[in-house]
Amino acid sequence: MSIRTTFLARLSAIALCCAAALPAAHAEGDFPSKPIIATVPFSPGGGNDILLRLLSKHAAPVLGQNLIVENKPGAGGQIGWTAIAKSRADGYSIGATSLPSMVILKALRPATPYALDDFHYVCNIQSDPVVWVVRADSPLKTAKDLAAQAMDAKKKVNVAGDGPQSNVQLQHLAAAKALGLQTNFISFNGSGPAITALLGGQVDVAASTLSAAMANIEAGKLRALVVFSDTPAALLPDVPIASKVFDKPIAPVGMAVRGLAAPKDVPADRLAKLEDACKKIVTAPAFVAEAKDLGIAVQYMGMADAEALVKTSTQEVESLKDLLKK
Repeated sequence: MSIRTTFLARLSAIALCCAAALPAAHAEGDFPSKPIIATVPFSPGGGNDILLRLLSKHAAPVLGQNLIVENKPGAGGQIGWTAIAKSRADGYSIGATSLPSMVILKALRPATPYALDDFHYVCNIQSDPVVWVVRADSPLKTAKDLAAQAMDAKKKVNVAGDGPQSNVQLQHLAAAKALGLQTNFISFNGSGPAITALLGGQVDVAASTLSAAMANIEAGKLRALVVFSDTPAALLPDVPIASKVFDKPIAPVGMAVRGLAAPKDVPADRLAKLEDACKKIVTAPAFVAEAKDLGIAVQYMGMADAEALVKTSTQEVESLKDLLKK
């Protein structure tokens, strides 16, 4: 055997020994073995961004890898959701979901370059109902007061909200239709500006997700009149739900349900690991406590239920989408 052949044989043996000594986390087929990128289809500071950054903060001990949040805002979420759908289906590119927003977007823009079945809906984490809120000094003391004023042709009710064609606007218009209300919905670029307009006295009421209004409610600047939900909100248990106030069913079609999705072709075993990690992270006491401080009511839902909810949301949006075209 030549010196060269002997050297190469020894080098191969050393390489095999080194490979055997590698940590299990880097073994072929182990997942995850590197950081996971989570895309948020909106700008920093919004509800989805806050939730994903909180998830990122608590992810590493469970996943064994960091969860890195990247914002890809634009076109009402279209850019970010398209990026998630078109990502490599290896489990390392996932992103934030927000129902019914992503359903509304597709329903009103059929040419949007993603389909709702381009995703696996790994989990839902937060259910964020829409509320009607007024200033603390408003003469409108109850939701029935608001409805009575909105039925009076001589009076005008200006309602601020995220829009146009948002989940908040859909909820408000669906409620107005069910109750026979005449209101002037004024769209703002986000719930924050809508709340600011209400605080400044530019409008009578705001339709907002509870999480967006919660800080001002806790500070005593705003009062919640009603919650559009099937059950009382955990963060505002004393505020009545719409169906009880008005004694008729008013579906919570605008409730923002936020979670995680992955491209549809991610292998089943990796999806299962992501689902399991999501459940462990968001049900841990430390996560729940910090979420509560941020005004986030955690309501975990696994993959099967999350995917079923997409179908329900699609049916609801299809039945009401014409309200958003007016």
